[in-house]
Amino acid sequence: MTPEPEREPVIRCRGVVKRFGNKTVIDGLDLDVFPGETMVVMGGSGSGKSTTLRMMIGSVETSAGSIELFGKNICGMRERALNDVRKKIGVLFQSGALFNSMTIAGNVALPLQEHTDLDPDIIDIQVKIKLELVGLREHADKFPAEISGGMKKRAGLARALALDPQILFYDEPSAGLDPVTSAEIDRLIIDLSKKLGVTSVVITHEMDSAFAIADRMAMLDKGKMLVVETREWYERVRDTPDADAHAMPESQRLIRQFLRGDAEGPITERKAASSYADDLLGGGEAPPVLPSVEPTRG
Repeated sequence: MTPEPEREPVIRCRGVVKRFGNKTVIDGLDLDVFPGETMVVMGGSGSGKSTTLRMMIGSVETSAGSIELFGKNICGMRERALNDVRKKIGVLFQSGALFNSMTIAGNVALPLQEHTDLDPDIIDIQVKIKLELVGLREHADKFPAEISGGMKKRAGLARALALDPQILFYDEPSAGLDPVTSAEIDRLIIDLSKKLGVTSVVITHEMDSAFAIADRMAMLDKGKMLVVETREWYERVRDTPDADAHAMPESQRLIRQFLRGDAEGPITERKAASSYADDLLGGGEAPPVLPSVEPTRG
């Protein structure tokens, strides 16, 4: 039987490091994301999830290592070349990041107006198609202030789809949504992957959403990548009985606690072990202020 040829990743991260001053936020991250799959990147607050996403889309530069999109290393890439790469990706920001002075249709049309030479009539058709994909075609003429939080997320997704990207990045797509709306967003992510064949990278700490949409999952802890594995592997770790959990390696017990939301485990033990006296006396390091976008490369 002829072996299946090895797939080339559409995203390849190798030895990625990010420092802000003397604080290392991402420490030696390796990650491959393959065409058509949904990769969920998760971790607690301050684990480096959002910084990882920002480096992947080129809004924050790495301190070391390489990030390849479509076989091109974007680290140190000039702005014009980077913008050409960005035309192949779409980003759904946590808040939706819509322009309040523009209608929903206007928000979706903007990337097409800025980055293509399409006739306005063709742009109008494309906007209607993208809004139909996310179930908002009938709300095209509304402004962001006139729609719900879940509809804003869907409108932001329609805008992310405007240029027919090959990769979609989602930053906490379920954050701030009620359970029903969150489930609708999850179903939309799955449907888009199936219908359009896009590669998806989803940053989240919402475990119900993560297990609903993921093909593979990656766990970050204090800027280090603990494990990149299939959803099924993570399900087995999550479902390990208490009686067997003590025999697991510490990294797996940490993952299990995070997945289950348990009040006791390695994560809480680590927090309790931090020195209260050092914190009071100023011995601890203040968390860095992380920019959402770094200065242009020129």
